[in-house]
Amino acid sequence: MKGNSFKTLIFISSTLIFCIFTFITLIAAGAVDEGTDGNSILIQALAKLFYIFRFPTHSLLFSFMDGHFFFPGLGINCLFYGFIMERVVFAFSKRN
Repeated sequence: MKGNSFKTLIFISSTLIFCIFTFITLIAAGAVDEGTDGNSILIQALAKLFYIFRFPTHSLLFSFMDGHFFFPGLGINCLFYGFIMERVVFAFSKRN
């Protein structure tokens, strides 16, 4: 019986992609909060996507995610989404 083959390259690349998207949406959320978005629909949509990218650590552990834990919490989220994406790719590749 073959075990679950964890694909490290897919995990690392998807984690990096999620980190880039998280950083972009963080900047957009900051622009909307400061009022420097120029009423751009794209920036406002990206700012709303930040609520998705900050899940689960910042949504579930909100009282702890300030100061020193803000960016490590976002990093944990990126690792979480990278792991989920790797498992999804594995599941779809196993079906074929």
